[in-house]
Amino acid sequence: MNSSANAVTGALPWKRDAAAVTAASPTISAATAAAAPTLVPRAADPDMLLVRQHLAGDAKAFETLFKKYQTPIFNVVMRMVRGEDAYDITQEVFLKALRALKNFRGDAKFSTWLYTIARHTCLNHLRHKHVIEEDSLEEQQEDHPGNEPVDWDMNVSSICETRELQRVVDYLLTQMPAEARLLLILRDFEQLSYDEISHITELSIVNVKSKIHRARQAFKKRFQPYMELLEGGVTK
Repeated sequence: MNSSANAVTGALPWKRDAAAVTAASPTISAATAAAAPTLVPRAADPDMLLVRQHLAGDAKAFETLFKKYQTPIFNVVMRMVRGEDAYDITQEVFLKALRALKNFRGDAKFSTWLYTIARHTCLNHLRHKHVIEEDSLEEQQEDHPGNEPVDWDMNVSSICETRELQRVVDYLLTQMPAEARLLLILRDFEQLSYDEISHITELSIVNVKSKIHRARQAFKKRFQPYMELLEGGVTK
């Protein structure tokens, strides 16, 4: 196993079987580095220098990227799949990124590309588990008519003011359709821009904004029975 793959498996203490990723990425030779695709310059993306260094054979460069993004990616995965699977899936995301990095051209920011891998990996996992929900956001809205006096555009993460409410929010997120859950996680918890979310989800920005609005509405309708906890000021 090369040092980049070791950086992934070694820094994830929960991983039980590192042998499965022994051949995650071969050592990059000078010829391979020279043949790597030319990266599209993105002055606004500081990660591109580390990507170039990795492609040039610097094993520490990917380790730096891993350490920078392991927590954000794990948080997304955990909210998408919950349970022990989140640890293995987080490792899988980084190993996929490690293997595919030689093909990364920089058309989007590295972080956006990494979140895209996380999205596909989580959705594939949910499909294999047969837990992809088919209900659309429109259908959910029809099931909950009415105009409750709640700010439907309020950021979902702002509800998480206490441990009790955090647990409620995390539970309710798991009850949302996968697409709606992902959109709320990326926008309200990870604070990604609409442009980044558009790249990750392959939706237009207009569609992203519309779906996030409906996802927030659907979430807060589910949250309505718990509003007294928020209004009552439950303390930690």
